[in-house]
This record gives sequence, C-alpha cells and structure tokens, in this order.
Amino acid sequence: MDELVKRIDEIPTLPIVSQKIMNLLNDENMSVKEIASVIEKDPALAVKILKIANSAFFGSISQISSIDYAVMRLGLGEVKFILQAFSIHRFFSENTPEGFDRTQFWKHSIICSQVARYLEQYFKLEKDDTLFLSGLIHDLGKIVFDQFFHDEFLKIIDHVRDNEETFSKAEKAVIGFTHYHVAAKLLQQWQFPKKVIMQVFFHHAPWNDNDFTTGSIIIYLANILTKLAGFACLPTEKAVDIEAFSNSNAMEFIIKSGFDLDQQSLRTLVSHIREYIVQETDNMLSFFT
Repeated sequence: MDELVKRIDEIPTLPIVSQKIMNLLNDENMSVKEIASVIEKDPALAVKILKIANSAFFGSISQISSIDYAVMRLGLGEVKFILQAFSIHRFFSENTPEGFDRTQFWKHSIICSQVARYLEQYFKLEKDDTLFLSGLIHDLGKIVFDQFFHDEFLKIIDHVRDNEETFSKAEKAVIGFTHYHVAAKLLQQWQFPKKVIMQVFFHHAPWNDNDFTTGSIIIYLANILTKLAGFACLPTEKAVDIEAFSNSNAMEFIIKSGFDLDQQSLRTLVSHIREYIVQETDNMLSFFT
C-alpha cells in the first residue's frame, strides 16, 4: 500500500483539454452561445458533445447538429464533466505492450456512462450531472494498474482468467487492494468533486455509501447491466448471473432504497440497452476514436 501511494503521488496533475472552456463554464455570467462558440473551435471536443447529446439511450426525436442546442440539452454541469472525461482519456490513451484491451475497456466504460444516465430517467430521478463522468471512470483504477503497476496487473488478469473470479477478488488476492481504492486516491489527488469520488469508490458496494447512496446505486446498476448486455471490461472475468443477482442481498438493498426492480424488469432493461447499443455503433461506441 505504501508503494501504491508513492507511485500515485508521482502521477502528474490531469491537464484540462481546454482551460479556456473550463474558465467560461465557471463564469456564471457566460451565455450558452459564448460557451458553444469556444467549443466549436475544438473540432474533436465538439464531436464528443454532439455524440452525447444525440445518444440513442435518450430516444431523441430529432438529431441535434448545433453545439448551442447540445449544450442546452446537456447542461453546463455535464459539459464540464465531459471536458474532464476527455482529459482522462487523453491522459491514459497509450496502450501498454500486452495483456489488456483498452478498446474493450473504453467500450465498457462509455456504455456504462450512458446506461447510468438512462437509469436516471428510467427511475425518474432528479438530474445529476455527475452520472456521466462517474459511469465513464468507475473502472479508472484498472487503467492506473495497467499503466503504473503493469507487471502486477498482468498477474491480476491471469488470476481472473484462471479462477473465473471478479476483478476485485483477483486484485485483493494478488496485490491486496482494488481498482476502486486506486481510483478514489487518484481522483482525490486531482481534486475531483467528492460525489464523483464516492460514486467511483462505492460502485461495487453502494450500501456502504452514506452520503451519495442513490448515485452509487445507479453506477452499481449501470456496471451490472453493461456486463449483462455483453460488454464486460475483460471478456474472461466472471459473468453476472441475472437470476442470482435478482435474489441477492444487493438487490434487496436496492429495492429497499426505493428502486422498483425485479428479475423481469432487469431482463427488459438489458434488452433495451442491447437495442440502444446497436444504434450507437457509429456514435457513442466511437466516442474515443
């Protein structure tokens, strides 16, 4: 653990893709049009904003082609988190020589982010701008392992494959701490909002989150549903059994927390998510290409 902390402390500060846009977003007097005009000057970022605004997960009747309308649909808070997400991807964009398919990783992550936002609407929750970012980076610790603890990470991947275990159990067995511990430490170091840090830290155990329980449940469910839809972070990791999950203590906690779910509604959600994923092949699934 001491070595972990030392190495993470040495990771540079996350660069913001466009500090100018971030400054505008933090200025309460700036208009949507002014912010949109600056975003339009960064073609790569403009494309990302439009892809999220036009996600099939939200059943948009008409496609948005204007950055102005995209920013209005998403809200300034979510646009700010999109900037941070784009920065994280650029920071961890280089593939390591072997062992981990980052294309698969980012597909899992981006689908999870969309499922999280979809569940927000499905359960008729109050809009939460943090869900996109938390869903996208919930497994950030795995990328940190891959990039900064590569030899140990290859052993973790082997352990997952050979024992058909979850990542968390394999991480504990091999090095004694997990990807969500690492992610929370790094996000805290980068001064991310506490809500995002907690939702990432508790995405495997939302019942332990006393401050942002609803958001952590959404990220937890989004992760489960993304795997059930066929997009696990690693193909060899232990599969989620929908029947077992439906009868688990975790599901009991979720239902008691006010979420109306059962096995049939889970199956329906998975079916809908798979349909949306097909529609997103050239949109959100190409978000980081």
